[in-house]
Amino acid sequence: MHMNARARFFATVLSTVFIAVTAVTAFGAETKVLNVGWTGGSAWTALPDRIAGERGFFDKEGLRVRYVQFQGTNLMLSALMANELDYVTIIPFIAGAAMRGLPVKIVGTTTKSSGYAIISRPDIDSVKALKGKRIAINTFGSSADFAIYQLLSRNGLDPNKDVTLQAVAGSPDARFAALVSGSVDATVVNSPFEYRAEQKGFKTLLSVKETAEFVRIPIVGLSTTHRKIEREPEEIVHFLRAQRAAILFLQSQREVGVGLIEKLLKLDRPAAEKFYGIYRDQYNPDLTVPDSVVEEWIAVGTFRAKEKITAKPQVVYDWSFAERARR
Repeated sequence: MHMNARARFFATVLSTVFIAVTAVTAFGAETKVLNVGWTGGSAWTALPDRIAGERGFFDKEGLRVRYVQFQGTNLMLSALMANELDYVTIIPFIAGAAMRGLPVKIVGTTTKSSGYAIISRPDIDSVKALKGKRIAINTFGSSADFAIYQLLSRNGLDPNKDVTLQAVAGSPDARFAALVSGSVDATVVNSPFEYRAEQKGFKTLLSVKETAEFVRIPIVGLSTTHRKIEREPEEIVHFLRAQRAAILFLQSQREVGVGLIEKLLKLDRPAAEKFYGIYRDQYNPDLTVPDSVVEEWIAVGTFRAKEKITAKPQVVYDWSFAERARR
């Protein structure tokens, strides 16, 4: 695609999406609007960002933030590289891009786990019982694919021989439809989708917390370009400080947290209380993770590659801003 056509393409995409996204703070015209790419605000992993805007934590840091929803991570990365976005909330995909030599880095992570749960037919009672079964993922090489791959491996199963992995494109609804129809026996979903599955008579084989014991790949946080890191380091600190304040607020204000989960995730009150208890400890006010987790991010982009890419974990992250945000 030629540069002029490419620029017009991004302008069209961004202007279209921006109309549907409301700036979450109210500032005067002199305040710069920060455009942040994300995959949407309806998941529990997005609550820190929602709260930072709705409860004024961005305001306190002097920031005006506008979230822009994208349907694909490739497009989001392209917009970031074209300086159409200031930040993105995706993480494993950025780790893979950094490994390929693109000038991007992860600067913070707001959760400790992926947020994935595994749902199955009600007669399947353990991960080992998935042997010989068909499991739906979204795409091969994705974070969900990696999560299933590691989960099976760490429970003594060979993902390449003991199960059949089927790529079912689209939303979790598409994979759930495959489960309902009987074309697969289990699938990986973003929580709290497992609640809907249970209401239909299916089983939560592994909850978010249980999945996190086997696979530690936080998928949301804050990533940006080397250019932003070099030119506006203080802005990054302020952004992360607002996210951290939102996380601490969410963890300490149970009633508010339950109410937000009930409202934003469209759950009834008892379910919201249950899931608040699950999610609360999965949020990450430290904003950093150990290198062992970073290595899993890197593995997401390389575990199915024929030629393995090796590099030090420091290539994909810069925790200096998160460390300052905690002070």
